[in-house]
Amino acid sequence: MVRQSWAKRNGWLLVFLAVYTLLSVLLFDPKVSVGGDNAVYLMLAESIVEGKGYVQLHLPDEPAHTNYPLGFPVLLSLVHILSGGVNVLGAKLLVVLAGIVAVFFMYGICEHLFKKKAWVVMAFLVSIPMLVSYNNEVLTEIPFLCFSMGTIYFLLKARPARKRFYWFAFGFAICALLLRTAGISLVLGVMLFLLFKKQYKYLGIFALLFVLAFVPWQIRNAKVGQEQTYLEQLLAKNPYIAELGKAGVLDLVVRVWRNFVEYCFFVLPIGLLPLLEPGVVSWIVGSVFAALVIVGFVRRAKNRSVIEAYSILAVIVLLGWPGLWAGERFLLPLVPVLVIYIFVGLFWLERKVRWKYIVPALAGILVLLNGIEIGRMAGAAIRNNIRYLNGDRYAGYTQDWCCYFEAIEWIDKNIPEDRVVLARKPEFVYLLSGHKSFCYPFTHDHAEVRAAIDKSDYILFDNFQWTNLTLCFLNPVLREEPDRYRAVYKTGSPAFFVLEVAKD
Repeated sequence: MVRQSWAKRNGWLLVFLAVYTLLSVLLFDPKVSVGGDNAVYLMLAESIVEGKGYVQLHLPDEPAHTNYPLGFPVLLSLVHILSGGVNVLGAKLLVVLAGIVAVFFMYGICEHLFKKKAWVVMAFLVSIPMLVSYNNEVLTEIPFLCFSMGTIYFLLKARPARKRFYWFAFGFAICALLLRTAGISLVLGVMLFLLFKKQYKYLGIFALLFVLAFVPWQIRNAKVGQEQTYLEQLLAKNPYIAELGKAGVLDLVVRVWRNFVEYCFFVLPIGLLPLLEPGVVSWIVGSVFAALVIVGFVRRAKNRSVIEAYSILAVIVLLGWPGLWAGERFLLPLVPVLVIYIFVGLFWLERKVRWKYIVPALAGILVLLNGIEIGRMAGAAIRNNIRYLNGDRYAGYTQDWCCYFEAIEWIDKNIPEDRVVLARKPEFVYLLSGHKSFCYPFTHDHAEVRAAIDKSDYILFDNFQWTNLTLCFLNPVLREEPDRYRAVYKTGSPAFFVLEVAKD
């Protein structure tokens, strides 16, 4: 009877966990993704396991890494130890598990806020394709979502008589910070919440935990750091092209406005409903979503909960980040909170029009639309996975990435291990071939680019369709001394070349 009673009380939770798990399996991709950050995380985990510290293994001099916090690589190092080496599949399964736990916390939050209507909100949340597709990427978004939702969940349950939930929340918040530097918005949100609630004792304890976790990392980075820090990236006009200089006050104001427009009218509506295309419809839907978020926030503002404190600071960070990074990846951790506000606004509207079925009906339409998109994505994923299992290692990649990986395979089999390769995406060169590799500087200073070439033995000259940086920065320098470079390998179309660099 106890088991039946528990199952009955948690029936909806079990349904959403099962649905999310099923969708995760349908959309699962066992291959390495092409963003580059995933390769860096895997290599950082490798450097930890090998006892080399927290270093960039792919670079020739293996400098200390200071950009990404060590939380996620530490988690991946456990996978590395258990599997005896770099294991993309194991790393992805770890992220899937984090996504399932995140759904558990999201349901608990929705149940706390919406009571018996929580199923309506959760039905839409688990239907959002980005929350499913990102949970098999070896990136921090889903693990951070897990820990941030856990923080909110525990703080909503915390009471003076249930002090243990404060400790759970504090632990989850610190873990979130160790996963992503942007987690500072969650940490500050927790502090603001404790200040609102006049929980000065817990505020002091949490502030101390924050200092113990954050300050040593900053001190270490200040001593060994050579990379561009997040603050420097934030204040740069373009974080990839240092020679453009720092952003001024007007630049930052323009950036905030452009990010606001981008997120409100494109990223948010298309992220929640991927069937939309950029244009008039996305503007209309985005305006409706934004209006509902504002209504929901205003309706909940008087509660001064951790959700409000976190959302304010997270939006500030989101809008202040360089515009070229604006996209659903950076919006994803905030999606559950925005959806909560959207449904707070919808339920308020439902009471105003006095039609109690308007929200379930609208949610049903949204779920149906997303179901169509997920069906399309699942079909493509299944076809690619069948091809992959049948021996097509590049199934699902675009043709230019196929050529890039093909060139790396040639490097792996034909170039001595001690040779250094200059490449646009050096992380993959090391991950897939073991060769040290680094990227050319993004500058029009030919002397600086030539100095990078002089440090390399081979050049992987790309013809990526998504960027022209190689043609812009590297090619003009190569054309100055064409006899210095010998093509030793060429792929099919689009042509990628492996060039041997003649030494003086």
